[in-house]
Amino acid sequence: MNFKKSKNVNRSIRIVDAKRTFCLMLVAALFSTFSGNAQTVPDPPKPPKTTSASSSTSYSIEIDTDDDQHNSSVSISISDDSYKFRASYHKSKNEGVKAILLNKLGKENLNINGNTYLWSDSQNGDEVFECKLTKGHLRMYVDTEVASKGFIEKINKLGNDLKYFISGTDAKKEGERAAAKAKREIEKAERELARAKRELERAEREAKRAKKN
Repeated sequence: MNFKKSKNVNRSIRIVDAKRTFCLMLVAALFSTFSGNAQTVPDPPKPPKTTSASSSTSYSIEIDTDDDQHNSSVSISISDDSYKFRASYHKSKNEGVKAILLNKLGKENLNINGNTYLWSDSQNGDEVFECKLTKGHLRMYVDTEVASKGFIEKINKLGNDLKYFISGTDAKKEGERAAAKAKREIEKAERELARAKRELERAEREAKRAKKN
């Protein structure tokens, strides 16, 4: 036998085994690294801070009487944070308006200066309620975020009473008047639609004539 050749073969096998062991160790180290990274869950990004805007809904009523001589106008506006009432009317109704106000509001927090009647109330320096009556004009304001629920309901009812008195109507008449106004608006829209249809037909006829020529 040639022992020298066998010795070289054994040495070659030991080198291959060493390389194989080294490769296995390297693969194991890489697998351990990737596994560690996979188990580490990154923190989710924090959403940006946003400031929430308060919603506001508004409801308004406007009434104009048909009497030109004693024309009256009433406007009621209700939003999330306030109640506003504005009215202008013939001076002949001023005493009736004043009587209603005195009956509902009394004389507490009332300041009288000539023909001006002013009811006002404030809390911590902020105006909560104001009602100003002059000849032929009335204005009311309530901060509904501060005023009590009972007081807000009271002013709502007062506003309706004043609206009916100033406009010379009531809930039934107001509904009938609104229905009549809506009917007039519908009839007006129908007339405008018919006119637009006639204009369209005329334009189509002119276009046909121009095409023939």
